[in-house]
Amino acid sequence: MIKRLSLISASVALGCIATVAPVLTSVYIANEDAERREQEDLQQFAAKAVMRTELVTYQAFAAIADMEAAPGSLCSPAQIARYARVSFNYRYVQDGGAYGGGRYLCSPLLGDVRTQQLTLPAPDWQTKDGYLVWFRHNNPLSAERQDIQIGRNGHYVSIDPQSYVDLIDPARRPIAVVNVETNTVLALSPGANGDDMLNAWKLTGRVNNEQWHYAVARSTSRPLGVIVKSPRSSLVGQWPGLLVMWLSIGVVVGGLLGWIAFRRISRQLSFPATLEWAIARKRLDVVFQPIVRLASGECVGVEALVRWNLNGRYVSPEIFVAVAEQNGLIQQLTDLVLDKTLDELSKLLRSRPSFYVSINVSSEDLRTRRFLNVLTARLQETGIRPAQVRIEATERSFMDADATRQTIAAFRDAGHPVYIDDFGTGYSSLSYLQTFTIDVLKIDKSFIDTIAQDAASSVVAPHIIEMAHELRVEIVAEGVERDVQVEYLVQRGVQYGQGWLFAKAMRVNELVLWLNESNTTLQPIHQQA
Repeated sequence: MIKRLSLISASVALGCIATVAPVLTSVYIANEDAERREQEDLQQFAAKAVMRTELVTYQAFAAIADMEAAPGSLCSPAQIARYARVSFNYRYVQDGGAYGGGRYLCSPLLGDVRTQQLTLPAPDWQTKDGYLVWFRHNNPLSAERQDIQIGRNGHYVSIDPQSYVDLIDPARRPIAVVNVETNTVLALSPGANGDDMLNAWKLTGRVNNEQWHYAVARSTSRPLGVIVKSPRSSLVGQWPGLLVMWLSIGVVVGGLLGWIAFRRISRQLSFPATLEWAIARKRLDVVFQPIVRLASGECVGVEALVRWNLNGRYVSPEIFVAVAEQNGLIQQLTDLVLDKTLDELSKLLRSRPSFYVSINVSSEDLRTRRFLNVLTARLQETGIRPAQVRIEATERSFMDADATRQTIAAFRDAGHPVYIDDFGTGYSSLSYLQTFTIDVLKIDKSFIDTIAQDAASSVVAPHIIEMAHELRVEIVAEGVERDVQVEYLVQRGVQYGQGWLFAKAMRVNELVLWLNESNTTLQPIHQQA
């Protein structure tokens, strides 16, 4: 009897273990994956925060340069009025004026204070290019308010420290900005602790804390660093409750969940194989979205976009392109897009030597010259000029800077202009543009949407446009949907636009009809069947 009970107990225990062990293993794996995703998301947020610090600093330096060019004698009414206009032109500049001899001289807010002996202490730090910086300096107008002041050659600007950390973030994650050369905290968002964030910076974000994730990022153009943190959402603390629950539910529910998990995993595993099959048999389609010259409305080229109709349903490119990248299929997919594009557009491109098509390439094809060799071979004896096939790459493709720089140069040397697609949404900082030679910058639709709207992010588009002009590259605005956006962009010197206001992506026969109807300044196109 005792042996029988022991055997039954052992069987029950083994049955419970067989049921619970896979579940607890799954919980552990899910917990590890959730933490990894949280950390990646936090790192991306830190990169965006770095872009904000660079934008604020860029405005401060630009304002000082404008002040240095201000006409008139020192602290004259005309010069103070000029200071006021400069301060108004830059969103993050609170005030700006003149200083000298260890005191304030004048500014739009202070007025002419040369006789009042308002002391300006020695700067806390000096940059290598001659800027003086006062960290969290008391504003002469208020004993409670502290500003960051930046000066050079007798001119200064005041910056609210909160400008560096005032990001749109529904999660309200704490942010801190530090000067990396002095390890000084410059700005803290509400709820952030300076000592805690500075310690995280010194540990490069590797803080052993059960409640918080930390991430750090550093500007490549200025000695500024950002620390962000977010609460952990660990599943491990729920293990005792999960154990009791699964022991009570038993083997049947465990088997049912196992069957569901098997079906889902089988479906996920089969998706890459289906995509590989579709690429090999050229079952994906290419459509073309026009790119127009904003000043005249003339279509100057198109962007090739890949589409997949799987069993009567369109699969989002964001899904199958990501699957292709994860499963080593992205280069085959890019080659397929190139082949279909040249097959369908060859007559059109030959008939209009100034017309072009842009093709998106992955980061894999920016590390080597493989795709350039394929493209060069494919263009031979087609009568299509290299400049008529242009290369589009997203910001994240530029992370391997050394290899990418060489490949981009090779594309340009071969006559293919290079575009940066979806600018402002990737991982790179504003300064990386100065290290790459590119031809065209495409502003992401999310920034174009905010034009003529009272949105916090509406300040980004004009600064991207200004920066592109300074670098002397052309601009394509993506996602143009309203006439007011066109008017705004034309006034600021944006040359080209792309979006539903002009036309949606279409097949080649629809494109030919659309061109014949809309581009009246060009000769009609007759596409062979």
